[in-house]
Amino acid sequence: MKKIGDSFKGIGAGILMIIIGVCLLWWNEGNNVKNLKTTAELEDNYIDVKSDSVDSKNDGKLVAVSGKLINEKELTDNKFNITIKTPLLKRTVEVYQWVEKSETDDKDNTTYTYEKKWENDLIDSSEFHKAGHDNPSQKLYEDETFTSDDVKVGAFSLTDSQVKRLSTEGSYTDFDQEKIAALNLKTNGKYITNSVDVENPEIGDIRVTFDYNNSTEISVLAIQNGKSFTTFTSSAGKKVNRIMDGTHNGKDIIETIKSENKTLKWILRIAGALLCMLGFGAILSPISTITGFIPILGSIVGAAVGLVSTILGLCLSFIVIAIAWIR
Repeated sequence: MKKIGDSFKGIGAGILMIIIGVCLLWWNEGNNVKNLKTTAELEDNYIDVKSDSVDSKNDGKLVAVSGKLINEKELTDNKFNITIKTPLLKRTVEVYQWVEKSETDDKDNTTYTYEKKWENDLIDSSEFHKAGHDNPSQKLYEDETFTSDDVKVGAFSLTDSQVKRLSTEGSYTDFDQEKIAALNLKTNGKYITNSVDVENPEIGDIRVTFDYNNSTEISVLAIQNGKSFTTFTSSAGKKVNRIMDGTHNGKDIIETIKSENKTLKWILRIAGALLCMLGFGAILSPISTITGFIPILGSIVGAAVGLVSTILGLCLSFIVIAIAWIR
């Protein structure tokens, strides 16, 4: 009787999932239309300009600029005595923690399992369903980002927000061993850690990595603002201030934006449809639970409920997508 009662309680959760799925699908289609309008507007308005000089006639216009990334300043993290010439340096601190996972079978029985993983964000173990898996409540060191205030692409200066969005493909490993030892830490490849045994860390251990920008050439698509840049806002309300590694003209950058928008559109469409299907499955679950006491009939009805839930979820998704698109 308890299983039947739990399955009826799941009806409310099912309705909530359907509502969330419908809202996600509706928002996604509207957002997709805005993205299409924005990329069309970008194609109609951008101009490719050279980076070796700044032409004041282009002030206020949408420009695509590519050229050599110039930075003469060094960045320093005093806590670990790290200094490197780069426009962007990021310190990332991970903590070895317990991670809770749950799995629910077809009879609504939920099993919780726990595994140890390196995670950047602290996980609140007070919310775990089983005791004995305690995580630390704070980090020994925090994440930090260091940026240079004089970074250029050719004759153009990058803004601080653009510098922070540069890639960080370089991994710093030239550590000051005396400084690390003085902090009661050790190094292991690209990591600084306090693990006694780096191959078998303990809960609460940390590992620190330093990633930096090592780009030689970059490309920008934004509004020219004097010798720098500002954000372009489309008539659909979308903001564009794009910075990419390598040499790309305006067409290349816009094609990349289109590809990313298309990927996001389909990810959200699939997520919305899955929520609708799961929602209908939860609403119809009492049927399979009631018939589950009869072995053969239970299996048949369970499969039928799954099929009907899938069909209903897909149909609702297609209807919502069509109406949202038309609107």
